[in-house]
Amino acid sequence: MEVMTLDISTSSQLAAEFSVEEGEINGNAASEVVGYEIDDAGVVSVVYDNGDLTPRFRVALASVQSPDNLNPVAGNLYTQSNSSGVVVMGYAGTSGFGSIISGALEDSNVDVAEELTAMIESQRNYTANSKVFQTGSELMEVLVNLKR
Repeated sequence: MEVMTLDISTSSQLAAEFSVEEGEINGNAASEVVGYEIDDAGVVSVVYDNGDLTPRFRVALASVQSPDNLNPVAGNLYTQSNSSGVVVMGYAGTSGFGSIISGALEDSNVDVAEELTAMIESQRNYTANSKVFQTGSELMEVLVNLKR
């Protein structure tokens, strides 16, 4: 077996002298994910504990010509139907898709006090109407008895 000798003492890197001791570190230490952020264009970014913010993906939106004609399916989801129209995909802030409001919570569109008041009014109206029918029935009974 032959011994091979390799001499790298004259090697250079990018036309400069090379030495392992003069290496430059330009990376980041390991960092844990502590949260996320979603901007108004729908870009989801990961927040690391060292403060770095790295975009990961973008939320796509869909639109149809007639959303009232979508087919409801289990899990509060909807699917396209023949009468709903073609599904058009896009991103927030483009082609009339609006924007995304991150962290917003949609409130109920029902005013509980107003609906309770309307229910009490309806109940009173029902009671008043039933009294009218009861009184009418009693009057008819009196008339029938007068004829006898």
